[in-house]
Amino acid sequence: MNIHQALQLAKTDLAGSSPSAVLDGQVLLAFSLNCNTAHLAAWPEKDLDKEQAARYQQLIQQRASGIPVAHLTGTREFWSSNLHVDDSTLIPRPETELLVEFILEKFADDTNLKLLDMGTGTGAIAISIAREKPDWSIFASDISEQALSLAAKNTKIQQTDITLIHSDWFSDITEKDFDVIVSNPPYICSDDPHLSQGDVRFEPRSALVSGDDGMDDIEHLCAQAKNHLAENGWLIVEHGYNQDQLVADCFSKNAYTDIQQRQDLSGHTRMTAGKL
Repeated sequence: MNIHQALQLAKTDLAGSSPSAVLDGQVLLAFSLNCNTAHLAAWPEKDLDKEQAARYQQLIQQRASGIPVAHLTGTREFWSSNLHVDDSTLIPRPETELLVEFILEKFADDTNLKLLDMGTGTGAIAISIAREKPDWSIFASDISEQALSLAAKNTKIQQTDITLIHSDWFSDITEKDFDVIVSNPPYICSDDPHLSQGDVRFEPRSALVSGDDGMDDIEHLCAQAKNHLAENGWLIVEHGYNQDQLVADCFSKNAYTDIQQRQDLSGHTRMTAGKL
C-alpha cells in the first residue's frame, strides 16, 4: 500500500461515518508515518511498511467507529499550538479561537492585565493568551483534576506561566480584581440530539450539558463573575449558535454594559462579552 492508496482507503472506509473523511485520512496517515500532510502530497507513490500500514488501518477502523481523530492522535492544534488532549476534556475547536481573537484585539495595547480562564480543560485559551501576552498574570481553573493535570502538561510543553486552580467555578477562587474572566462553559441543552452524534459522544458530558436550556452555567458565571472582576473588567463567554439573545439578556440583567458579540466563520453568533 502506498500513500495514495492509503488515502483512498480512508476516503472509502470513512465516507459513511465522518463528515471529514479525506482530512481525517490525511491526519491519521501523517500521524502513522510521523510526518506532516505536505509530505503526503509530495510523495504519493511512497510505500508504507507493514507496521505503518497495520497501524494506519487500525486507526481508520477506530475512526469509523466514531472515536475522534484528536483522541486517536492525542493532539489538536489550537491558535498555532499543538495541544495534548484526552477524554477528560473537550477537544479544542476553531470557534473557541474567537475568544482569544477578541481578547487580543480588545486589549492589544494593555500590559500587566490579570486574566482568569474558567473551565480551562486542555488549557487552550489560557495558553494561547499567555503565549501572546507573557507579561499578563494568567490564571486557569477547572473542576476536573484530570483536566488540570492535562492543562499543566500543555502549559509546561508550551513554556507558559499560568497559575492553575482546582475549583468548581468560583468556589475556590480567592483572587479578585481580574481584568478579564473568560470561559467556554457547558452550554448544551440536556435533551439536545447532537449529544448522541459525532465527537461529543466521546467527550465528558459534564463539560457539555448545562440544564434544560443550556444556560445554567452561563447564568452562574454572569452572576458570580461580578464579585471577582475589577472595575471596568470584562466577562467573555462562548455559547451555542442559537443562544445569542438569551446570553445578551443574561449579561444585561446582571448589569454588564457595552455588550458585544462575535460570529464564527459560519455566521453564527458564538461569543458574548460585557463590561462590569
